[in-house]
Amino acid sequence: MTRKAIGVIGLGQMGLPIAMNLLEQGYQVWGYRRGNADDFAQAGGLLADSPRAIAGECDLILSCITDDAALRSVVSGPEGIASRDCTSKILVELSTLDLATKASERDQLRAKGGDMIDGAISGIPPMVKERTAVFYVSGGNESLALAMPVLSELSNRVVDFGAFGNGTKAKLTTNLLLALNLAATAEALSFGIKAGLPAESLIEALKDGAAGSLQFRVRAPMMASHGWDKRLAPTTMILKDIALINQLSAEMACPTPLLSEATAFYRNAVDEGYGDADAAAIFAPVAKSAGLY
Repeated sequence: MTRKAIGVIGLGQMGLPIAMNLLEQGYQVWGYRRGNADDFAQAGGLLADSPRAIAGECDLILSCITDDAALRSVVSGPEGIASRDCTSKILVELSTLDLATKASERDQLRAKGGDMIDGAISGIPPMVKERTAVFYVSGGNESLALAMPVLSELSNRVVDFGAFGNGTKAKLTTNLLLALNLAATAEALSFGIKAGLPAESLIEALKDGAAGSLQFRVRAPMMASHGWDKRLAPTTMILKDIALINQLSAEMACPTPLLSEATAFYRNAVDEGYGDADAAAIFAPVAKSAGLY
């Protein structure tokens, strides 16, 4: 039996597996993507021509989008959700964006009778598909209570961080650690290979050892094989998140000296033409500076 309608805006690397999981759970899923969405439609999803149209079909909508401008278009734009009555409409916003923009767009929804949950996803796309990614959420208790049954079907770990904005802050904390982890992986791998160790044996030895991590297990093989064309998250996206972290750290007067050093890894990769490649490409300038190629 088909269950109630859920909307998904942004059918990209995170949004598409979310939509597919909802379809598998028996929901009617309405989706919106600015580009081609044949993969979603072929799986049984229903395509809408605007966020406004999705709000006409669904009370609960999830969004995974790229930037602040996209969120403004989705919510307060001419064809946005808030261009219509939003009574009983809840938007679960799962993108890593500027907090002030999220709060402003939440206010636009509330003015029309709706609400927004501030959220974020910690994990890579395969983890979203497997429902093992961690969902960070924050905001109105009543809205979250209504959304939680659906979110719990998308992940076995949904963490409520309380006040609106804390979901994004938790994701920025996560991405600070991620950025350092990737930079350390690139440097350590370059060091080991330069020392004459076979890359494959080195990765196998380190991945489950005392210094291993998810990021190492996923991206060290990509670094060693120069396989960063298989993009999980582009280098430019990491730099975008670093800018958000720096903005929040400045507001809090909380220094992040290690991140300041690591930022050069990402900037160097962008400067050398790897901005659209997976963030594993930060290994390229590191290895080059070590004389590995």
